[in-house]
Formats: sequence, structure tokens, C-alpha cells
Amino acid sequence: MLELLLGNSFLSAIIAFAIILIPAIIIHELGHFIAAKMVGISVLEFGVGFPPRMVRLFWWGETEFTLNWLPIGGFVRPLGEDMVGPVVEQDVPPDDDEYDEDKPKNITYISEREELMARGVPEHKLQSVNETKPWARIWFMVAGAVFNVVSAVIFFIIAALTGIPTFVGHSLLLVDIPETSVFNQEQVFQYDVVERVDGEYFTTYGEFFSLINDANGTVELTMRHTNNVDTIEEATRDSFETYTITVSADDFTPTPYVLVTRVVEESPADEAGLQAEDRIISVNGKELDVDDPIALVTEETNEFAGEAIELLVENNGEVREVLLTPRLDPPPGQGRIGIEITAAWGASDGTFFTDAVNQIEYIPQSLPDSVAFGFNQTWDILKQIAGIIPGLINGEISGGEARPVSIVGISQIGGVLLQNSIRNSAPYDVLWFIAIVSIFLGVTNLLPFPPLDGGRILFVLIEIVRGKPVPVEVENMIYRIGIALLLLLGVIVIIFDIVNPLDLG
Repeated sequence: MLELLLGNSFLSAIIAFAIILIPAIIIHELGHFIAAKMVGISVLEFGVGFPPRMVRLFWWGETEFTLNWLPIGGFVRPLGEDMVGPVVEQDVPPDDDEYDEDKPKNITYISEREELMARGVPEHKLQSVNETKPWARIWFMVAGAVFNVVSAVIFFIIAALTGIPTFVGHSLLLVDIPETSVFNQEQVFQYDVVERVDGEYFTTYGEFFSLINDANGTVELTMRHTNNVDTIEEATRDSFETYTITVSADDFTPTPYVLVTRVVEESPADEAGLQAEDRIISVNGKELDVDDPIALVTEETNEFAGEAIELLVENNGEVREVLLTPRLDPPPGQGRIGIEITAAWGASDGTFFTDAVNQIEYIPQSLPDSVAFGFNQTWDILKQIAGIIPGLINGEISGGEARPVSIVGISQIGGVLLQNSIRNSAPYDVLWFIAIVSIFLGVTNLLPFPPLDGGRILFVLIEIVRGKPVPVEVENMIYRIGIALLLLLGVIVIIFDIVNPLDLG
């Protein structure tokens, strides 16, 4: 049944929202709830989703647990606060004649304190947020983020126990299959991938060609149809079907190339006449390495930046020399000579290959290794978050890399990772992303901006310094302005994610 999600990005995104974002928010609110219990704050309601209410789930002490109609997270309603900010309890309409003209006769208004006492809480045990000591309030406010980070550690540990993606071998994409090719067989299509030789992964490209050349008679190759379909015929077959073929190749000597896939306009490569589909044979007279053809191109363009280098290039059987000068300070994302490349090989029978995706297996880890993985991953993510602002300032991180992502973008990313988990029969990708989202949710809520938890903590710190709290009216006004700005930012980011979606390729 889950296979239905593989071809449905929208449905995958919806389900990813439900299993990734909602749990992370509920964990955050659970942290606030447990911290409230620890410091004695009375909690009226723990809501899953936002009102209007759908149904009451159960009671835990005086706290009502509810399920609400808007599935966008959850909330905790402690005594003395609502979802906007502090509540002045005197503002709760009393049950007197002053309100008779404005309310139905069958409704009785009672204060939150009266409601809690009706639930069996003794009056002397009632405690609102603002009645709690400042440092206890700070713990209550920071606990949501703490729970997010702790839950991330747990999710990472579970992910490692189920299996960490581990490199087990390379693969090759069939770009050209001439009539003379050993791959010229009925069930083999252009753009299929070679994954294994006699059931074994090949960890280097040289090993792949050696295994075929050294075979006594024939070898069995494990192949996979890809989803890179360019014709109607290809579109009719299963994009992920694995199959095997048998080949015999006494002389399958490879020639390594670097295939140019794109040339940036007005770059050194463009000015020198380099074109897409050109195959680089050598650089400065040096031959490319079979296992890593790209390495030489990278080394030479870096070593001779600012100086002319010579490329020997082939295209459609024509070989030519190209002279160009790598830039000392190239624009971001263009490289020194302005080309996009991939490793490629031409076999002696005319078959032409390019580098395909690495082969990955999900290897379960021991409990000690999984625990270490959980803590290390969480710490690494926290360090990366801490480095975002300094990275933006010094130019190490671009604005595009640090762009905020809305619930739309998060759901889209989660949908892709959910499909990956289903396709690979491994939950690692989804668990990893839940942990990432949980960390970012917790850290973001600690930003000193009302009405986020960090903004609320800021008011408590001001109270500690002043020796008295900020007037509730002022605090509420600032909260409402903050909420309006956050909602505006959220709408802008959602629109941006829709108009300029994330590249999830």
C-alpha cells in the first residue's frame, strides 16, 4: 500500500507533514507541559492541533487533553496565559448582571481559577505562570526546546539502530550502446545502470573493468532500469526494476574521460570554445585516472589558476586542443573554468558510460555505536546552526543556502525522504529528518523575539534586572505585534516556497 506514495509527491508531502512536523511540535509542547508540572504551574489544557476543538481525549489530573480541528501542531494552556500572551485574570468576565445583555442566558462565565478548582485543585495549589519564580519560569519556557533536542538524539539513535546508509560500491550509467557493445541486448535500455558484477559491488571503476576483462568466459551483471525516461517506450517500463544480463568481454579496456555537461556563458571555457558533450581526454598532456578521471582536471585548474592550460578534447570522433586560463577568483558556483562535468568512460567495444549514483546499503549499528551516533549528529547540527549567521557574514554561506523554509518546503522535503524510505525499505531518511526538524524547531523557538519562547525568556530576564515585571499591557502589545510579524513572515516564506520551490533533485 505504501508503494502508492512513490508516484504521488503531493500525497507524500501531506503524510510527511503529519509524521514529521506535527510530532516535533507536540514534543515541544510536551516539554512545556512536563516543566509546568515540575515547577507547580497549573495547566488547564494540552491541545493536539489548534482550535476549534474536535473532541476531548482524556484527563490527566486537572489538565484536559484535546484534539482540535486545525492539524498544525499543538499548544499548552497554563494558568495565566493563553496562546497570545499573559492573561490578566481580572479581565475574565465574572458571572454577574453586567454581561446579561451580551451573552446567552444559558452560559455562565467563570474564571480559570474557578474552573481549576471545579476540577478538584485546591485553591492553595493554584499557581499561574507569573506567580512562579523567574528561574522556574525560564525552565518552563526553555523546556520545549530541550525536549526537541533530546528527542532528536533519540530519533538519531533509533535511525542508527535500523540502519545507517553506508557506501558499498559505485555504479555506471549506460549513455551510448552501439551495435558492437556487449550491452546491446533486448532488455537493456539506454540510461540503465550497472550495479554489480557476479553479485558483488565494485568499489572502484577500475575494479569494474578488471572484473570483466579478467572473467573466464562470462560474467553476470546486475542492472537497474532508471527513471530517466526520454521516450514513450521507456516510460512504459518499471522505472526501478532490477534485472540481470550475461556478458562476455575478452577485451573491455576502458578510456577515461571527463564529460562536459554544461558550459557557463562568458566563462573561460565558453570563450575558449568548449561545448557541452565535449569529452576531455587529457590536461596539460597528462592522462586521466580510470578510477577518478575528474581528479586531474580539478588539480590542474587549481594549480595553474591564472595561467594557460591545454585540454585535449574529443567530440563526435573529432579531437582538438583547447587553451584556456582558469580564473583566480571565480564567481560562486561556477568553478575556475566555468563548466559542469561528470566522470565518463569509453570501452573498447564502443560502450560509453558515465558515473551514476553510489550504491548504498543501510547497515544497522550496535547500541553503543547508535548512542554515540545520536549525540554526535545532534552536536554537529547544533554547531552548523550556530555557524549560519557567521557564515553569512563572512560569505561562506550564501543567502540561498540559508533561506528560511516554510511548512510547505519542509513537507516537500519530507515527502521526498518518505519516498526514499519506502523505496529502500529503510526508515533512516524519515527518522533523520524528524530529528533535524525537531532541532531546528527547538532552536528557532529560543530566538529572542516575542512571542517565541526566547522572547518570553527575554521578558523574564528584564524582570530580574528591573526587580519587577514588565506591565502586562505592554507585554501583550509587544506579543501581538510579534505575532503579526511572524504570521506575515510565514505567509511570505510559504509564497516563496510555492513560487520558487526547493530543488529536491
